[in-house]
Amino acid sequence: MILPAGSFPASREGGVGLGTGVLLLVAAATLAEGGELELHGVGAARGLAVESRPAWIDGGFGRLTEGQDAASFEGAVRAEAELGLDWSPSPVVLLRLQGAARTEPGAAGGWRAGLVEAFLQYRPELRPGAALRLRAGLMFPPTSRENVDPLWQSPYTLTLSALNSWIGEEVRLTGLDVAALLGSSGRSRFELGGMAFGGNDTAGALLAWRGWAFGPRLAVAGETLPLPPLPTLAPGGPFAAQRGDGTVPVDELDGRVGWHARGRWSRDGLGLLQAAWTDNRGDRGLHRGQYAWDTRFASFGAEAQLGRLRFVAEGLLGDTGMGPAEGPRVDVRIRAGYALLTWPGFGDRLRLTARLDGFRNDDRDGQAEPNGESGWAMTFAFLCSPRPWLRAGVEYLDLRSDRPAAAFSGTPASTNGRRAQAELRLRF
Repeated sequence: MILPAGSFPASREGGVGLGTGVLLLVAAATLAEGGELELHGVGAARGLAVESRPAWIDGGFGRLTEGQDAASFEGAVRAEAELGLDWSPSPVVLLRLQGAARTEPGAAGGWRAGLVEAFLQYRPELRPGAALRLRAGLMFPPTSRENVDPLWQSPYTLTLSALNSWIGEEVRLTGLDVAALLGSSGRSRFELGGMAFGGNDTAGALLAWRGWAFGPRLAVAGETLPLPPLPTLAPGGPFAAQRGDGTVPVDELDGRVGWHARGRWSRDGLGLLQAAWTDNRGDRGLHRGQYAWDTRFASFGAEAQLGRLRFVAEGLLGDTGMGPAEGPRVDVRIRAGYALLTWPGFGDRLRLTARLDGFRNDDRDGQAEPNGESGWAMTFAFLCSPRPWLRAGVEYLDLRSDRPAAAFSGTPASTNGRRAQAELRLRF
């Protein structure tokens, strides 16, 4: 949907950080000056049947965003909405704002609504087939091969992979991204990019203390997400200084600048290859009730067109840790990946997708708390889009994993889960 610039009122969400506030003020001050607004929106309702441990968003050890009983299926209904605004005062300047709202049980942590992304983009053409792109603000790392639809949505499944579920929950970068774009449509295209960023010092807390999880939930700026009931986080434990209500994924603690670099090659009708490195350079210290986790990881992506089938895969390898070298600390090697095959049929009105996920954490700190784990999951999804603005889908996910930290906390180690869901989605 495209509207004249002056016809859509801008609003400001409080408490989302100085950089975000500046962007919103720029939007409010300049929208009336002309240009073009493009709106993207998604509204979805889901009915679910879930068999899982208590959900992590409720402070449990379950790996899904729903669940209360690992021995039987339980029903749930959820709704969510995403709204994005792109304002272009000229062909080379873009302001993007994205927000989310959702329904969750009263016991769930986090916020029910908030800001997901907010950045300014400047993209001048240097010559035919060559452009420079600069982005400043709050953004996802531009690496996901799964979340390729507007509003960081997936066209393949209802539940994101373990890898991109974590990115959506805990990795949001605030800074300046610069990319050189070479090539044109129908030919090979190359992208080389890098970013200096802050505001992501707590990335690693969920992975180490909760583990990998599966869901569509995108964290919003400023919210606090719960951690599981580990003895080490309880009063008297070695990490009792961690704030009691959880962890804030989008937060700057130590004043150190992290960095990200990536490269990508793609060709229409053939495929894509990419690689990236991200290092938040956390100082591992305690700041205002949270630890600055030293998290760094390499990520890889590939796509291939196999006739009507499309193959998509991503992998991640890295490590995260906090605390002093001599004393209570956490050090974990992290690994995750997925591969999916998708078939679009009947003019892309139907889509069948099968995805295999694997994940593993290796505990390397020698402390009593066991933060290692391993597991896998299979996901099957059928999506139908009879109209461009309407999508219906059904999905089944089967997860197999153990969490030794759950047994360390006095509950069963198994964190297996199954979820069947149906969704009706409206979009524009």
